[in-house]
Amino acid sequence: MKYPGTCGTAILRLFDLAVASTGANEKTLNKMNIPYDVIHLHPPAHASYYPGAFRLTMKVLFNPQTGKLLGAQIIGTDGVDKRIDVIATALKAGMTVHDLEDLELAYAPPFGSAKDPVNLAGMIAEHVIKGEVQNCQWHEIAKLDPEKTVVLDVRDKDEREEGYIPGSLHIPLPQLRKQYTELPKDREIIAYCQTGQRSYFASRFLVQKGFKVRNLTGAYLTWKVASNQERKP
Repeated sequence: MKYPGTCGTAILRLFDLAVASTGANEKTLNKMNIPYDVIHLHPPAHASYYPGAFRLTMKVLFNPQTGKLLGAQIIGTDGVDKRIDVIATALKAGMTVHDLEDLELAYAPPFGSAKDPVNLAGMIAEHVIKGEVQNCQWHEIAKLDPEKTVVLDVRDKDEREEGYIPGSLHIPLPQLRKQYTELPKDREIIAYCQTGQRSYFASRFLVQKGFKVRNLTGAYLTWKVASNQERKP
């Protein structure tokens, strides 16, 4: 028998949370000089209208040219084991993010969504590979030059009142078509919402209007948690 290698798939319970990973992380990929891109997403573990639809926090790493899966990490209260096992199987089989987008996974409202979180991860990565959207990572926000960049919050007013990225400009997505002319075309726009979907729509619209735009992957939820952890001693 020949040893085929190990993906390092693991999961543990931390109080009410399940924490899981498979494949390589950023530290390993940087050490090995392997090119990669990262997406973050926060989909509900099952259909949002069914009770108990708590969000998953997912991070997926892939080759930006070929779409080859490189690794993933997931945290949540429900459905973490199912998703990490699907991605671990795809990783072992040499599948790409393009394949994730097309996987046919079991669906019923108590267990998943019509587009499973694994499908959504594939779709988001696909947008990046095709160049339909360019990503900004949460750790880049603190290094942005305000003379060259505008951070744009496209969430609703009530969401912004609960917290926002300091210095960001607020134009809710429904108003963007009327107010986009207020944005400077000589500065890069970094769009964000709560989880990433609305800022993707905003980014696509603004690119069509001639703006240079990047979408904050993982959006406000990722930035809030990650930046707070970074500031802790």
